[in-house]
Amino acid sequence: MVKKKLFFFALFILLIFGLLTYQSIKGKGRFIDFPLYPLRILEQGTSTLIKSVKNLFNSYILIVGKEEENRMLREKIKSLEKEINGYMEAKYENRRLRAILKLSSERPDYVATAEVFARDPTNWFQILWINKGSKDGIARDMVAVTPLGPVGKIHRVFNNGSNIILITDVNSSVAVRLQSSRTEGILDGRGDDGCYLKYVSKKADVKAGERVITSGLDGMYPEGLLIGYVSDVKKEDGGMFQLVEVEPSQDLNKIEEVAILKR
Repeated sequence: MVKKKLFFFALFILLIFGLLTYQSIKGKGRFIDFPLYPLRILEQGTSTLIKSVKNLFNSYILIVGKEEENRMLREKIKSLEKEINGYMEAKYENRRLRAILKLSSERPDYVATAEVFARDPTNWFQILWINKGSKDGIARDMVAVTPLGPVGKIHRVFNNGSNIILITDVNSSVAVRLQSSRTEGILDGRGDDGCYLKYVSKKADVKAGERVITSGLDGMYPEGLLIGYVSDVKKEDGGMFQLVEVEPSQDLNKIEEVAILKR
């Protein structure tokens, strides 16, 4: 037993001697680092972990910074879009007002220009409300027009506002004529977006696309205003007149300003 211990002790001494010899050959410090190798591995792992956490933190800060930058850019885009929309609205409004101004300068019967601020909420009446009334010289049965054609007539008048019965209302009637054939008739509203031209003889040659103008014979609408175009013609059996449908020249769903003309 003692011999075995001496043998292992001698073997250990030889191993140490061999390591010292290897250290002297390879350079100083190698043998000293050998017993500390596990600590060096632990140190390197810790350093790598700290570096990873640092990089993650820096990446998070970068992402947060980019998110804030993106939010600011989105707000800027919204602001620019709002500004552009304002410019576009002003552009279209100026275009409409210039056309109304031109119309008013050409009409000796011009009274005022009014803005449309409401439309009748029901489907029973085709009515618009405007922001001009009796204090502005507006009176019942005056005619509302745009550069594209007649809109309707003033029905009720208040101090600061009025309403207009559109030419498409079932209670509306306008004396008109076909511009090319000079055939006369009465334009009645259908209650939707169109009109009927009534009392046109079946003998009259009426074609789709023909222009319809006011005749002035009703003593209300000025003569010669383009009011619409023939959209359909039907000659039914058993009657004296043909059924003529007319599409207004002014889209009555897109009116924002009107000029008021006196009778």
